[in-house]
Amino acid sequence: MIKRQTALLLAGLILPLVVSAQSQTPTSETSIATHDPSSIQKEDGQYWYFSTGHGIQAVSSPDLQHWKVEKSIFEKGTWPNWIDSTVQGFKGHFWAPDCVRMNGKYYLYYSCSTFGSPTSAIGVATSPTLNQQSPDYRWTDQGMVVKSKVKADFNAIDPGLMRDTDGRVYMVYGSFHGGIGAAEIDTVTGKIKAGTTVKRVAGGRESDWEAAALVKEGRYYYLFVNNGLCCKGLNSTYYIVVGRSESPLGPFLDQTGRDLTVGGGTVVLRTAGQYIGPGHVGLLREGNRNLVSIHFYDAENKGRPRLDLRLLKFKNGWPNLDTKYPTSSGGIHAKL
Repeated sequence: MIKRQTALLLAGLILPLVVSAQSQTPTSETSIATHDPSSIQKEDGQYWYFSTGHGIQAVSSPDLQHWKVEKSIFEKGTWPNWIDSTVQGFKGHFWAPDCVRMNGKYYLYYSCSTFGSPTSAIGVATSPTLNQQSPDYRWTDQGMVVKSKVKADFNAIDPGLMRDTDGRVYMVYGSFHGGIGAAEIDTVTGKIKAGTTVKRVAGGRESDWEAAALVKEGRYYYLFVNNGLCCKGLNSTYYIVVGRSESPLGPFLDQTGRDLTVGGGTVVLRTAGQYIGPGHVGLLREGNRNLVSIHFYDAENKGRPRLDLRLLKFKNGWPNLDTKYPTSSGGIHAKL
């Protein structure tokens, strides 16, 4: 698990900072330490994302500009009991969550592993609301979704969920090792649908593929995946590639017609200026706007991991993430 060998010490140790309102170029970034952000969810006018951290970091905003760190999903020192017997040595530092609403609830998927080991698991918890002030707010763990034990397996981290236009839900996941797997999810249990198998859709042979996300636009499904190495601050080499298919389970081909399972992948976003090692795509559809959340390592702030928002556009059937999401204020404020 090359991705995690350096650990996510940046995300765990760096305190949130405040970005000056005098910034000359308004951006949609938050200075809250953010690694592996989930897709952004919107409930009753409030935006939420979840990210790597002890107990799973939860962050909210009323306007995508002013962000606040909320109470973690699992209280300090506690986590579901099944994890202890599945991932020995787990210390409560959850990785790369993703969230989807289905069956009248929010389903929060999370990763459990230990550094340098293929022994990993993805679990899921449900809550009727994201609003931590609501009397209905309560995360109930639903147990394990998938696990891995050896390097030949799809490493059970980095879940990415997508609800299709017909209501069916799919999950992609994986990191290095066996590559990226994809499977349909039962929209009631939140687990892999009975009678289906996980299919390899990218990577394999321990190559550097991880942080997958599935997006549908028109008749195509687009698989965004990261190549390179994360978690090294200014030395991170992460970049985002994409392939497309007319099926959510592939095969996914790049613009040259090369399959992502044999090393294909059209580059969508790579290091540029302040933005080192961009990665971990998540999509929020809001009206006519497609808003993508990613993390990057800030070259202007010692390589600290931060959230960035991009507008997802399509041209000639292929995605573009070059356009930053504009904000109406002169700066982004983060607070505890």
